[in-house]
Amino acid sequence: MHDLAIRRLRIFDKAQIVAHFNTLDRETLRSRFGATVTDAYVQNYVATMFDDTALIYGAFPDTALRGVAELRPIGNPPTRIAEAAFTVEASWQDKGIGDALLSRIIAVARNRSIREVHMVCLATNQRMRHLACKHDADLQLMTGQVAATLTPPWPTPISMVQEIAGEYHAFARAVLSWPD
Repeated sequence: MHDLAIRRLRIFDKAQIVAHFNTLDRETLRSRFGATVTDAYVQNYVATMFDDTALIYGAFPDTALRGVAELRPIGNPPTRIAEAAFTVEASWQDKGIGDALLSRIIAVARNRSIREVHMVCLATNQRMRHLACKHDADLQLMTGQVAATLTPPWPTPISMVQEIAGEYHAFARAVLSWPD
């Protein structure tokens, strides 16, 4: 997607995240969580999103949050392995938002020396399977699910500058589109 603003989400973005998850249809929620979930489950999940070491990013193709990507280090203390998960509003799917979010998550993992990023999706989730393949993930079929493993390259000064530039781009775009 051309000129898509993606930035790290913070605790003060929680209202936008709640609004985003409230717009997701049942099938999108099922794809995100791997099972049918209740509204209470989703609200509890969103309420605790910032309780751990997760890095959360949002996509803003217009002025609203339309997609969310999460990168959660696995283990205690965190290891060099992380899990990634994504949501994109149904009306914004197939427009490059998921691809852009996954690219950002890979860059973020790379710049934090995370050596493996794991994603699990339903076997029927063709969009996530396509994205994983597009980013050279190793796929493993399991009963009803697909596990994808991405191996980010080592960080470089250029990759770090690119991540910072992406944050500044999103910030500048947000400031320039500030509501009257």
